[in-house]
Amino acid sequence: MDTEIICKLKKLGFTENEAKIYIGLLRLNEATAREIHEFTHVPRPKIYSVLKNMAKKGYIETGGKTPAYFKSIDPEQLTGKLRDEFLISLNETLKELNWSSLVIG
Repeated sequence: MDTEIICKLKKLGFTENEAKIYIGLLRLNEATAREIHEFTHVPRPKIYSVLKNMAKKGYIETGGKTPAYFKSIDPEQLTGKLRDEFLISLNETLKELNWSSLVIG
């Protein structure tokens, strides 16, 4: 699998399995948990918990079909989502730093 892209996604906060699944879903377009497991080699016992976590973060979408199908969000949507999350985290950290400097100073 795309080792370089996995490393870059990990730097953005993805776990290794999340990165593999996201890339796998980009390649597969839409897939069941079983198909994702077969393509990515993420251990079967971990697939559903990783998919659930990724859906909660908004990195993938789930279909209401049976069996459930999963699809990654568009990379541009992901970029926007990660940017927004980073800016929120940065602003919260800066507020905390400013507050602690008032308390200390």
